[in-house]
Amino acid sequence: MAPGIPPLTPPQAQYLALIDAIGLGAKVIRFQDRTVEYQSVDEMIKAANWLYLKLASTIGVPDGNGGVTFGVNRQIRMYTEKGL
Repeated sequence: MAPGIPPLTPPQAQYLALIDAIGLGAKVIRFQDRTVEYQSVDEMIKAANWLYLKLASTIGVPDGNGGVTFGVNRQIRMYTEKGL
C-alpha cells in the first residue's frame, strides 16, 4: 500500500471483487470466508450498481488508481425555446 493511501474497507474490496468477476465472466465470487454464486451477469451488474451507490454515498468508491471517489455525479440538462 502506498504511503498516505488508506487501506480499502471490506465493502470497497467486495465491490472491486464483483467488478473483476463481471469482467472475467465468472459467476462465483469468493471473498474472505464467503462464497456468492450469481444466477446471471445481469444480476451481478445490478448488485454492483447497488453497491456502488451505497459506497458512493457513505465511504467512497475505489477509483482503481489507489484513490477513492465520493458521491455520484449527475448531470441535468435543460432546454428552452423562445416562442415569438
